[in-house]
Amino acid sequence: MFIDFPQRRKDETASYSLRHYGTSSWQLNPSMIVLHFTETDTAAAARNGFANDSPNLGELPGTCAHFIVAQNGDVWQIVPTAIRCRHTIGLNDKAIGIEIVQSTQGNSSHWADQQILNRSAQIGAVLALLSSLQREYNISTGNIIGHATANQAPQFRDLKGWRNDHTDWQAQDVLEVRRMLSATR
Repeated sequence: MFIDFPQRRKDETASYSLRHYGTSSWQLNPSMIVLHFTETDTAAAARNGFANDSPNLGELPGTCAHFIVAQNGDVWQIVPTAIRCRHTIGLNDKAIGIEIVQSTQGNSSHWADQQILNRSAQIGAVLALLSSLQREYNISTGNIIGHATANQAPQFRDLKGWRNDHTDWQAQDVLEVRRMLSATR
């Protein structure tokens, strides 16, 4: 299920990291997790979009995430967690990205977050994935955030002054994920 991540894309990631974080590296030692939703209706559509390695905001590499969680609860790992993905401005050098299949269908991001929270197979898979990643990388529940709140994270840093403009995973919805995660322990 991995997308193609050849040396060229690793080099693009290292160059992006140098411009935005001050270090030339494509490797990731994660200390955070950022939740996203795909704005697509299928995991395959999201995966195909990430596989393209198309410029975003005029820069390469293209966007990607480490995991996609389908609505039926299937979890697709599409990039190894040891590789940086470009999914959240200011945090790509420290965060694992999880894309959860859901489109807004013209509704608000909060509405989309709620669809995921109320889809038991999908949110159950998200919670299991989060628990596993927390154990593997010693990531605190407080370091699981939503894309919408990334700019306010204490770890946020972008040397070019870029900011996130996404509204996926509102603060109150991430608090619900954290509550649910605590309840599973």
